[in-house]
Amino acid sequence: MAKKDDAPKWNRRDVLAVAVLITLWGLFFWRYLTPDELDRVAFPLGDFTYHFYPYRTFAFGELRAGRLPQWMPCTFSGYPFVAEPQAAVFYPPALLNFLILLAAGVARFPLRALEMEAMLHVLLASLMTYIFLRTEVRRRLAALLGAVVFAYGGYLTSYPPLQLAILESATWLPLALLGTKRGMESGRWGWGLVAVAGLTLSILAGHPQTAVLSFYAALAYALYLAWRMRIPWRTALARILIVCALVGGLCAVQLLPTIEYTRLSTRADIAFDESGTGFPPQDVVQFLVTGLVSHWQPLYVGILPLVLVWLALVAQRRRDTLFWLGLAIVALVLAFGKHVLGFEIAYLLWPAYSLFRGQERHAFLVGFALSVLAAYGADVLLAALTRRQRVWALAATRFLRNALPVLFLLTVGAEWLRRTGRDVSDSGALAGKLGILILVTLFTVLLLYARFYLLRARRAIGVLAVILVIFDLFSLNRPLNYAAPRDPYPVTPVLQPILAERDTGKLFRVQDDYRLPGHTCCMHGLDEVWGIAPIKLEHYREFMDRAPEALRWRALGVRYLVTWRGSLVSREGVAVNGELVHHEGEGQAVTYVYRLAGETPRAFIVRDVRQAASRDDVYRILSEPGFDPWRTAVVQTPLSFDPAPDAADAVTVIRYTPTEIALEVSTSAPGLLVLGEVTYPGWRAEVNGQPVPIVEADGVLRAVPVEAGHFTVHFRYRPASLYLGLVVSIGTLFVCCAGAAIGWQRERRRERR
Repeated sequence: MAKKDDAPKWNRRDVLAVAVLITLWGLFFWRYLTPDELDRVAFPLGDFTYHFYPYRTFAFGELRAGRLPQWMPCTFSGYPFVAEPQAAVFYPPALLNFLILLAAGVARFPLRALEMEAMLHVLLASLMTYIFLRTEVRRRLAALLGAVVFAYGGYLTSYPPLQLAILESATWLPLALLGTKRGMESGRWGWGLVAVAGLTLSILAGHPQTAVLSFYAALAYALYLAWRMRIPWRTALARILIVCALVGGLCAVQLLPTIEYTRLSTRADIAFDESGTGFPPQDVVQFLVTGLVSHWQPLYVGILPLVLVWLALVAQRRRDTLFWLGLAIVALVLAFGKHVLGFEIAYLLWPAYSLFRGQERHAFLVGFALSVLAAYGADVLLAALTRRQRVWALAATRFLRNALPVLFLLTVGAEWLRRTGRDVSDSGALAGKLGILILVTLFTVLLLYARFYLLRARRAIGVLAVILVIFDLFSLNRPLNYAAPRDPYPVTPVLQPILAERDTGKLFRVQDDYRLPGHTCCMHGLDEVWGIAPIKLEHYREFMDRAPEALRWRALGVRYLVTWRGSLVSREGVAVNGELVHHEGEGQAVTYVYRLAGETPRAFIVRDVRQAASRDDVYRILSEPGFDPWRTAVVQTPLSFDPAPDAADAVTVIRYTPTEIALEVSTSAPGLLVLGEVTYPGWRAEVNGQPVPIVEADGVLRAVPVEAGHFTVHFRYRPASLYLGLVVSIGTLFVCCAGAAIGWQRERRRERR
């Protein structure tokens, strides 16, 4: 029989706490929200504007055109957008954002909508952490303090807002843990669905590494709770497996395409040295001093919270304390990656750890665990202290008091270094950060002494403790992502000649040798052969690395080269016909824009087809002098055509969308129709409505054999992994809704008895 649900009862004080959290969110982000242009700031230029903003813009444009965003043609000569986890095509908050904008009649996805989405996730993180901590601590002020520490601590307010997928994936951990705790305690189906919702949203948000960390944290918590509450192992295992099955089913629409993509990408295998990147050991000083070793401060949770963590550990009032301490320690060790002993164990033994880089992201779990422990400590501080607890708290107070003169001297030294131009800190603002540290430490000492001597003012002390944490975290973390508002993709003189030819309706591609901001071509309706997405198709990377550059330009239909090169030559030193159409800058900032001579056919017919025995053989043939991809194709499928030097061929693109390309073809002799688009599972070809197999030409291009005549060829993107995942996800959603309805009916019957 399920245990009685002893969830905390909510009242007006909880409503007040929620109002406080909303107010704090507005205070933290008011400069992003204000309409006053003199005061307004924006997120800095970087991945937020150059990676996530173009993704949302493309997805919004596809939805507005009535299409599911599946294939992104403007980067890497074609990219499986729906399979890219960071595109977050099926993430409900992003879809809600799109729906609101579509209902408002917005024509183009605005950057401010993405900023608002990011900021609202910080608010969600604070609210859900407060709800979770209300099940962990008795005092609302303690829960409020813990929520502030997690939402506005060093991790969530440093680089995750700029790496939107990290922020959005991390937001749902408190919800997953809440469902895990209440589900294990009560055994009720509804709470299990809360855990399912938290983990599902974390996965769909688009950062697999953070989602995996959330899953491992929730799994460890479930196992710990099962042990603590002496739940039979079969019962605990059944609950865990059901939750995992439901999460996998709900996420299948994203997971199946992503798994397929990952197998074919450069992330199919990562070496230990690449996977083991993480904090350098000296970054441990971030717990106390910000700005010394990094611009970011993901390990900083505040001075008073650290004191409260210490108090929670020495109070020995809760068994759960050791779990959260263990989670913080394990996550901290893993955050250092290969720099300290420990990560290789996870790399070798734990599923998925060999797929990810950037192990410093474990700081996410460190910050959350410390926020829970800080709430525990605040609960102790605001209760009647035992003699032992008072001794330990006084010891911490004296330590901080004695540290004040040392901090003062360090601040003086840091200011002297700054004035003499020898500030070696990463932030360049160490003296100012040390100054804030002195103030926070002083206020912490005064607050603790007030707690010991003003015994009847515990509630006031709790309010002051929350205010002090806000002062500390807001002072140090708010300015980290301030930047002046600006258009990340202005029309510059570099783009003007390219856009002028685009406006004529011609199909062509651009090769940008990293002279333009990321995804500039996509944002201006242009196609490019490079891109900045972290995951690339392996066979396309191989083609770009091994095929001669001049051949690539012809095969992919490159018309413009935006580069640092002072003359129009390929990387192999081969001169290419073309003209310089723009030049600006000097030295390392120089940019040349060349227009390559000739046409840029997107599709063409060849009859000289050479068969290669292996991929190495493909690139050997492509590298032969004089090889012309418009006349010869290299395949690994047995094909042959009779020479037809006098054949009359005409190929016209009559429809071109991201997921469908229609060609009108007229030819007097059989041949191989080559399309300058990347091969990928899910693309289907039809000739006059009849399915035909796609052949891979030149190691990366789509091609189909055609007979003589006049006909229409359609290429359509219909990925089986997506449609299978969609069926599984819809079926699982139906199971969850049915289970929730049955559980609700049972609760109603139980209440009537």
